[in-house]
Amino acid sequence: MKPLRKSDRDAITLLILIIITAVVLFPLFPSEESDKKDHTKEKQGHSETISPQGETDGVSLFYFDPNTADSTALRRLGLSRWQVKNIYKYRAHGGIYRCKEDFAQLYGLTLEKYRELEPYIRIKPAVMAADVIKRPARTYPSHEAKKSYPKPDGRSDFYSQEGTGRQHPAHRADKISRGDSVDANTADTNELKRIPGIGSYFARRIVQLRDQRQQFLSKEELLTIRNFPVEALNYITLSHHYEPIRVNTMTQEELRRHPLLNYIQARDITQLRKSTGHIRGISDMSLLPSFTPERLKAIEPYIEF
Repeated sequence: MKPLRKSDRDAITLLILIIITAVVLFPLFPSEESDKKDHTKEKQGHSETISPQGETDGVSLFYFDPNTADSTALRRLGLSRWQVKNIYKYRAHGGIYRCKEDFAQLYGLTLEKYRELEPYIRIKPAVMAADVIKRPARTYPSHEAKKSYPKPDGRSDFYSQEGTGRQHPAHRADKISRGDSVDANTADTNELKRIPGIGSYFARRIVQLRDQRQQFLSKEELLTIRNFPVEALNYITLSHHYEPIRVNTMTQEELRRHPLLNYIQARDITQLRKSTGHIRGISDMSLLPSFTPERLKAIEPYIEF
């Protein structure tokens, strides 16, 4: 075999060095696919930090402003697509959530879900209702006071030196006594103001909330009104005048319009009816995830099979 020339040996040595260098340095340069994977992981890692509770199972709780939150954020909070659509429609027509309780009026939002989201609602001060400013409570002299309070014209004010007990007009409201009650599903504002702890503001808010929901199903719904006095619930009753829920004959649209049902529940009833042919009783409906045992117990008197 003819020996290689020096130039050939040098060329082979250089080629071997190039191959070794390429083998050593190639892993140090990430591929385009690797870059994409890293970028995806980075995005996922960023999204997982949104929730202060660290939830990553599709539903997370994080601070949000219902006036500015986008659909992705609202869906991550656990709201349904049609609820997000209603929020967008409300905002498009100039609607503004001025306080947390305004968000509670979202159609189909259960009290349980509102209680879950309420601590995370952050509304910008620029759009907050002015009544969030706490006003000092007005106090009036006791009717036992011995001192008189003269007016500029020299006449005595409501309280005399003899302590006649004549009260300030605010104390002369015809409030009901313990054991009496007012029906919050039928009363007007004047009747509602007879409830101890309820004045003009809360009476108006009760009527507004009732108009939106058609009727109150439970007294606890009133607690979605900000600063609502819990003790007032002792003086409130609820009468119900609901059309029967004919689960086997009403259409999905008719079920959806019923004040005791929301869109998801109406859809679940019709789907159950299609799969079983006929809903036989509460035990069948208890299989539906949109109906909790408490909810079924509340609406059972109005269900017809």
